[in-house]
Amino acid sequence: GMAVVTGRPKKDCDKFLKLHKIDHLFDVCVCMEDGPPKPDPFPVQRALELMNKQPGKDVIMVGDTPDDIRAAIACGCRGIGVATPENVKKQTEEGKAHDTCALSVAMKECGADIVMEPGFDAMIDLF
Repeated sequence: GMAVVTGRPKKDCDKFLKLHKIDHLFDVCVCMEDGPPKPDPFPVQRALELMNKQPGKDVIMVGDTPDDIRAAIACGCRGIGVATPENVKKQTEEGKAHDTCALSVAMKECGADIVMEPGFDAMIDLF
């Protein structure tokens, strides 16, 4: 199963998922109101609890900030970073790799296995 773990309010999360017609893909949403924010491992742990799953290296947290990666690692899961579209555009214009911007480097320093390019296609190819 899949979950959303966000520091945004639940109403924003629900609105985004419905707007993009992807709400049916997620079993659980853990939002700002549910407890301490990332980098605390609580939201990741809570999502796993609600899905009746245990933390482990077979659980992957995909995120676009160092706090996402910190939360995953602190929970005992794998962290996969995603470069933001803005950073990828800037890096491409400068002739640099997508994962060399400061944010991507920070995610790797926090323990991200990799930092992938944005987009669902990149994620599907990864798994």
